[in-house]
Amino acid sequence: MKSAECLDSSGEVLRAKDAPLWHGPAAGAVSSVASRVLTYPADTIKAQQQVQGVSARHSHSQSTLAAFQQVAKSEGLFGFYRGFGVVLSGVVPATALYFGGYESGKRLMPADYRILGDMLVGCYTQAIAGIIFTPVDIIKERMQVQGMMQAAYSYRNAVHAVASIVQQQGLPGLMKGYWATNSVWFPWNMIYIASYEKSKTMLAHNLQLEGPGQMPGWGIGACSAGSAALAAWCTHPADVVKTRLQVLSGRSGGQHLRALDVAKTLWRSQGLRGFSQGLLARTLTIAPGAAIQWYIYESVKAHLAGL
Repeated sequence: MKSAECLDSSGEVLRAKDAPLWHGPAAGAVSSVASRVLTYPADTIKAQQQVQGVSARHSHSQSTLAAFQQVAKSEGLFGFYRGFGVVLSGVVPATALYFGGYESGKRLMPADYRILGDMLVGCYTQAIAGIIFTPVDIIKERMQVQGMMQAAYSYRNAVHAVASIVQQQGLPGLMKGYWATNSVWFPWNMIYIASYEKSKTMLAHNLQLEGPGQMPGWGIGACSAGSAALAAWCTHPADVVKTRLQVLSGRSGGQHLRALDVAKTLWRSQGLRGFSQGLLARTLTIAPGAAIQWYIYESVKAHLAGL
């Protein structure tokens, strides 16, 4: 894959940083749809595994393969895509904001900040996109696991879920767990962006390329998948707490639940093992999802630069 660069009328090379800022959000919106369609089933299993033990009916641990088989047998293909409607409608603007923040953050950050600059860009992108990602996460995860919640809530579709939450808890109910969400995604993005940029630079050097912008498609995918997996493993315990908080806050009296309460309860009931629930399924969601998303993102951005 060629870099996102083209020639201006005088024959000078225009680098990606000189491209219009809208290229980032546009490429990000396209890439987000493709990656979510392919990885959403694994994300559903991840959410269900992370809330195992919250009801007597689902108190036992279940392997990732067994969880896949159970959903396929009981609900078919539809069972893997519960809540996908709200993800599709919310993730496009959220991802556009994310990649817009990524591109603008790289331009604003002084070059001599190096890895610290990459980590700050990661925080900046999440701070912008998290405003939309939080309510999308709440609706998605509750719909993914509502069959396990013993009728604590039962949403017909995403619109009904939004209306029910607003009616019961007001607009703040849609932002429940915002800081818990960011406790996952701030460090995730710091680790991911720093690792992604560094691994691209190292691989480009090893391949004797002019720079990361000349990276072939397989290189983009490999750097992205590896960086995403590393970030996922480092932030998984916080993700378990975040998911359980957003799901359990929908039960009666759950609106006052705090992340610390959730973590203490999980520790008492399942110990350290409870904080690793769904790790494999989350890795199977995030690593290939990031590889697909960032490969398409870089490809679309390069195409737009060449128009």
